[in-house]
Amino acid sequence: MSAPTTNKPAKRPIRTTFIAIAFIPLVIMLILNSLATVPAMIVGSLEAKNSSEAVEISSIADLLTSPAAQKALTLGFVAYGIIASITFFIWYKKVFLKHQITISNKEVFTPKKIALTVVLIIGTSGAISLFLYALNALAPSVMEQYTEMLQSVGLGSDFLTTLLYGCILAPIAEELIFRAVTQGYLRRAGLGAVAVIFIQAILFGIAHLNPVQSTYSALFGLSLGLLRYKYGNVRITCFAHIVFNIYGTFGSQAISTLNLSDTGRIVFNAVLTVAGIAAAIMISKEPVKDIDLYKTPAPATAPAVAAEETTA
Repeated sequence: MSAPTTNKPAKRPIRTTFIAIAFIPLVIMLILNSLATVPAMIVGSLEAKNSSEAVEISSIADLLTSPAAQKALTLGFVAYGIIASITFFIWYKKVFLKHQITISNKEVFTPKKIALTVVLIIGTSGAISLFLYALNALAPSVMEQYTEMLQSVGLGSDFLTTLLYGCILAPIAEELIFRAVTQGYLRRAGLGAVAVIFIQAILFGIAHLNPVQSTYSALFGLSLGLLRYKYGNVRITCFAHIVFNIYGTFGSQAISTLNLSDTGRIVFNAVLTVAGIAAAIMISKEPVKDIDLYKTPAPATAPAVAAEETTA
């Protein structure tokens, strides 16, 4: 008597070439980021050289302290945000979008998806705040160095710069880099969902080049990767990233007006974290919007038609 047959789908082979390509966007981003700081360093060097007072330059951050250098740094990063967004959108469109199924904004931004996304992202921000509180308690010197690094960048010095770059350009550029192109290639490589989400989150963390920021950015990347995988759309992750940056920039200022004690802040962020975990569980139970999965044909079978998203 013959053994019963099963209808299990053929296992997709792992394509290492696509895994290797998935690392390239990170490299390009780091190069563009470095180039964005060059004008500011030149301006800072010239100012230090022409200054009538002795200026001690012991690090790159010292070159970026003057108002003129800060202005050049701001313009450099705004230019980076625009160039990166255009470059990676073209890449995404040429490689992925032209093979994808169209999804309307009405389907992308349903009330349920918006609500779960916002709760997930605010909850992730709460978890990151708890991480920073713990780090400050356990390793205050590390936290102090991180704070000094943020102050040396100076991109939050005025409202328009913060809004344009920090809350719009940077989120869009990073979503196109990591959730669109990088995560797209990792899925084409045939990796499982967990591996795809974790790898892109780790690369997203590495991109921030600072142990503290890299750690919490990787955590944030997990939330964004989950949204990208379940909802099959980059527009929803762009929205989520913008919400995260706006909340982190302006929400913390609003919360500070409540004059909460340290214990009150911890409890407040713990509640947000629990809500975020609940939202993540609910999202994980959603059916996968399988519109961007590159279907590698199994040996000796007819090629499958790739189905992916297009912007509406």
